[in-house]
Amino acid sequence: MKRLTFKKWIVTNSMLLLLLAASIGFALLTGAEKIDLASALRGSNSRDAAILFTSRLPRVLIAAIVGLSLASAGGAFQALLRNPLADPFILGVSGGAALGSVLAIGLHLPFESIFIAAFLAAFLSILLIFAVARTRGRLPVHTLLLTGVIFNAFCFALILFINAVVTMEQAYQIIFLLVGNLEATDYKTIGIVAFFALGGFLVIMLLAQKMNILSLGDEEAHQLGMNASQIRFLIFVACSLMVGASVAVSGLIGFVGLFIPHIIRLIFGPDHRLLIPAAGLLGAAFLVGSDALSRTLLINTSYGTELPVGVVTALIGAPCFVYLLKRQQKMI
Repeated sequence: MKRLTFKKWIVTNSMLLLLLAASIGFALLTGAEKIDLASALRGSNSRDAAILFTSRLPRVLIAAIVGLSLASAGGAFQALLRNPLADPFILGVSGGAALGSVLAIGLHLPFESIFIAAFLAAFLSILLIFAVARTRGRLPVHTLLLTGVIFNAFCFALILFINAVVTMEQAYQIIFLLVGNLEATDYKTIGIVAFFALGGFLVIMLLAQKMNILSLGDEEAHQLGMNASQIRFLIFVACSLMVGASVAVSGLIGFVGLFIPHIIRLIFGPDHRLLIPAAGLLGAAFLVGSDALSRTLLINTSYGTELPVGVVTALIGAPCFVYLLKRQQKMI
């Protein structure tokens, strides 16, 4: 592992921050209706201001928060499990969070309760998957992935059962939750999601150096005097908080937590002190851009509709991941 310098950390994250700012600017100016930015900033009662501050800005902010959460959580899971296929979606954590959200929707609970249900379900999903996959005190990679896939299938079966017995309005909410969708929301909701998501992000940022040690194995961590189980538990709680917040507001959005950390790792190296924030910033920029595309690709055609953002991330993410996988195989 190459030594990470402070200059490299600053330069890399500054470049990605500029990329995020550019993607936010693009998303704010892109949509079915053209707006005059100067007019929107000048007059709070104008049509342009209403479109910018009521419709587009809340959606862009949610996309940035969710993208940051999923990508950084994916990087953390890959480090702790020493498995490049680990991400919230594949491991079953997102499926568990979605089940918690659907249960809350079916019970007519407010958003705060939906968020709490999503977080608790995400965390309990991790504990259950780990308990089932653990064999003689060890955690085999293939067993863990297989358990995650089976758990996801079980969660989706329960979600479809709930979908069959709720009202049409609730069924509509559940369908959008399953395909991944970012709708304009109020600033109070954004504040709640940001508080918990950024809180979890701060925790894994502070524990990034310990992730470097954990990625070497529990024996090496123990020899260095580190309580691996305690650190892993803290990181899993933080990631559950981030995934729960994301799923509660956006539904299931795949591939962001899978291939974004791979891109950062291939370009900048495996040091998690850089990988975690860089993956978060790139994930935020990617999801903001993907959402802008989902809003505009079909809106001015004969279809006159928006694509769910989960469709766009899958169409972009799947080919990118296959390319990265093939490139990595050639390097071995």
